[in-house]
Amino acid sequence: MRRALMLAAAGALTLSACGQEPATEGFDRASDAPEGVAAGPSAVANRAARTDTASTAQQVTSQPIEASAPLAPVARIAYAFGYVLSAPKDRGAEMMSRHELACASAGAGYCQVVSANSDWASRQAGGRLELRGQPEWINRFRSGLALDARNAGGRLESSITEGENVTRDIDVAQTGSATTATIADRIRDLQRRQGGTVAQRLEIERQIADLQRQQDAQQIELRALNDRVLTARLTIDYREGGVMAAGSPTRPVARALQDAFGLSMGMLALLITMGSVLLPVAVIGGAVWWAVVRRRKVSVAA
Repeated sequence: MRRALMLAAAGALTLSACGQEPATEGFDRASDAPEGVAAGPSAVANRAARTDTASTAQQVTSQPIEASAPLAPVARIAYAFGYVLSAPKDRGAEMMSRHELACASAGAGYCQVVSANSDWASRQAGGRLELRGQPEWINRFRSGLALDARNAGGRLESSITEGENVTRDIDVAQTGSATTATIADRIRDLQRRQGGTVAQRLEIERQIADLQRQQDAQQIELRALNDRVLTARLTIDYREGGVMAAGSPTRPVARALQDAFGLSMGMLALLITMGSVLLPVAVIGGAVWWAVVRRRKVSVAA
């Protein structure tokens, strides 16, 4: 009986050992432990901690930037663009006319011609065009200026972008206008009360009129600042290019030919001027000579 109990206990221990091996082997694979080393509860806890850390890091990384960092304040900036285009004299004048016409055809809501002046007949031939319009329209228009210059046989010489931050000026104008309006309202409340001499009432009227003029000036300034932000200014300088450009190697030859042609035309103009002066004298002198000769012939014949 005792032997049977001992055999049964040994069998139970053997079965228990066989039942623990698969679990130990599974823990080894789960915790990446070396083969033959049992993975205890601490290894399972470390594995779970690493999994939780990786999951948390993935969640933080996937979050958008807007949710973790505030957006920067948007400044109110008035933009101005400046371009310098070079082209041959005749093509430059044509290009400037097309640009001015494009702005006028777009309509006042998109573009307005502020100023346009040119002189293509002098030695320093060129022009200047200043436009103001909707920023999107101005940006689309100026994106094609380099191509327009190349198509006209010239090039884009330079470009510049300037931005002026008028946020503080707008805030000052808004605050000043609101303060002026508040003071004017308080003075009107005092005016409605009974009492006071005529001189006092006239003084109050004068103060109200001064405050109203001040508020109107502040509103005008505020409107002008807002208009500068809502529009963009574009200035285009047109210069003579091609063979007469300052950096062209053929400039001396072209300049010499131009000077020679100008000298020839000057001499021709001088000859025409002298002819216009001497021709009447020659006609009158010829007529007098013919009359004298005829008279002598008549006298000899008589």
